[in-house]
Amino acid sequence: MSQPVSIVVFATQYMPTGGIESHLREFCFHLAESGVAIDLVIANSVMPPEAEAFFRRICRRVYLGGNGRSNRRIYWLAWIAAKLGVRSYDALYTNGQGNSIGFFAKLLPRRGRWVHHHHTAGDADDRATWSNGYQQALRATDTVIACSRRNAVDIQAALGRPVQSIPCFSRQLLASAPKRGEKLRFGYYGRLIPEKGIDVLCRLSQDQALQHIEFHIWGDGEVYPPSFFEHYPRLCYHGAFAGRSELQKVLTNLDAYLLLSTNPEGLPIALLEVMSAGLPWLATDRGGVPDIACDPLATRVIPTASSYEEMKAAIAGLAEDIQQGKVSSDTQKALYAEMFSSPVLVTRWRATLGLDPATDPTAANAAPANAELVH
Repeated sequence: MSQPVSIVVFATQYMPTGGIESHLREFCFHLAESGVAIDLVIANSVMPPEAEAFFRRICRRVYLGGNGRSNRRIYWLAWIAAKLGVRSYDALYTNGQGNSIGFFAKLLPRRGRWVHHHHTAGDADDRATWSNGYQQALRATDTVIACSRRNAVDIQAALGRPVQSIPCFSRQLLASAPKRGEKLRFGYYGRLIPEKGIDVLCRLSQDQALQHIEFHIWGDGEVYPPSFFEHYPRLCYHGAFAGRSELQKVLTNLDAYLLLSTNPEGLPIALLEVMSAGLPWLATDRGGVPDIACDPLATRVIPTASSYEEMKAAIAGLAEDIQQGKVSSDTQKALYAEMFSSPVLVTRWRATLGLDPATDPTAANAAPANAELVH
């Protein structure tokens, strides 16, 4: 019996929530479903028990590093690489940013193609955070993948080498059309950090000119404890949610999604999820966001440098068009199916990793039930 195709998936970190974490879950799940045996290594893991159990089910082996000192992490990575080094792998997929990317790759000589996936924008602000070791890894890897065409162009110009673009995996969601109430419901879900425009949303919720719109927020973050939102009585804060079914309920309760971000976005996974459900959205033009704006009415992009009044006017314009029935979900749903759905991405990622096309996309993955978990 032939051995299954096998790869090592290495990520620099896994936090309780986030876009990279969502992509890793979907990436590992769909590649495993296509017949790939995955050995997963996370250098700095703050993985919730539910996520740990998920990866244990779908991966052949799972190695989770603790949130300790960097020198201890280096020794841990060297030990894990020694354990993996007795095996041959068809490919190495690395994800994240930092010196550990190149360090770990050098310790795995018995592997096929090395593909590195860079998630953030690749613009000047993003590149200023790249360490020398990380830049060396970007030049040494066989293939560099960016999340969008715009990001790939910027990274390619900086590195002087070819950079390809493949979107992240996202959850394809079905959300029923929201029941129209007296007010439209606009909102945000995701990480609660200042760079995601949380303070602007709070200010918008108190603006007398937008009283025909309810503003909603789902998520959590240290900077924004629940008590923070008590100062904004017109904003509806719902806390965190978990899982696909709860996310679908979130989208069903919104008329539009807002991402007023100054973060160095790659291609925000939340926008892909929103697109799959056909929900209208408005976002700032960070990173790859303009790449997926496919409908001038349903998918709206504004400059990151927009003033508060300009943002308010753009949101009011979206609300007016929704109320007048001008906004449709058809175009972005069709684009999602064509470019961002899991069958499309499995084919592209397998080809990029140098793996043969899946002969049976529905094949059960080869991971045993007692997958190895090492902290």
